[in-house]
Amino acid sequence: MAKVTNEQRVKYQEHITFYKKKLEELEKEIKTLKLAVIKEAANVAPYTQVKIAKLQLQEIGIYCAMNEVSVDFLDVKNTLYLDKARQLISDIIINLSKIVTNYLDVPFADYENELALLSELSDTEKYELLCQIGYCCDIIRTNFGENSKWKWAFLDTDSRFAILAKNMFDLRRYQKLDNPMEDGYKVRRAHIALVQKVLIQVSLRYREKYELSGKEPGDLKRAIDFQCALHRIVSILGDPEKVENSKKQIDVWKLLLDKHFADEDAKKKLHK
Repeated sequence: MAKVTNEQRVKYQEHITFYKKKLEELEKEIKTLKLAVIKEAANVAPYTQVKIAKLQLQEIGIYCAMNEVSVDFLDVKNTLYLDKARQLISDIIINLSKIVTNYLDVPFADYENELALLSELSDTEKYELLCQIGYCCDIIRTNFGENSKWKWAFLDTDSRFAILAKNMFDLRRYQKLDNPMEDGYKVRRAHIALVQKVLIQVSLRYREKYELSGKEPGDLKRAIDFQCALHRIVSILGDPEKVENSKKQIDVWKLLLDKHFADEDAKKKLHK
């Protein structure tokens, strides 16, 4: 790496100062909203949490931009800024999940009342919020790079995001209004497509983690759980091909999990 010149440092500081001021402004807004949440009624606080999440997404964009400035002017990746972005996206997903629950493979009725707390958000608002969160997950991962030590930590974030995307989707409303003539038809279709996509991606990554990271049965069980959640949804939607595909995947992985435990038992008996 070439030696950093004084001119580069000056330009870097100029850009960083601008971003830091924007962060300070956002932090003041967020602090005010967080104090409001404590005092607000149960039917109001969830919407304030959404406002906080949107501001924090802006912060993530700034942290990633600050890292890019560091790379551009100093040829150094600033992991401090990226770590802050990584923690923020995790906080956003966790806090929104507290509203709609983090239930995975359960009937819609189990979290329907919680989702109703966000009923004043339109289908478009919910979908666009999720798209922004998903985009931030991707850009943080890209900024860290493929060989990041956080590879499997990102899987935890992705899994939480997949559950959030699922639990922010109103299945009952979808079934009632699944007609091209109804307002919001396309965005509801896009949302449920997103849900299926991320459930599949996360299940496959847990399967990958099982193979590459010590063959922990919990990872394979998690892969199955996400496939089961997918199976439940496509069964409700009435897509025979997807239902069959998810069932086959679940059956294959369950057999693999059974084999894992059988092999472990056999090893224990040999060492007795």
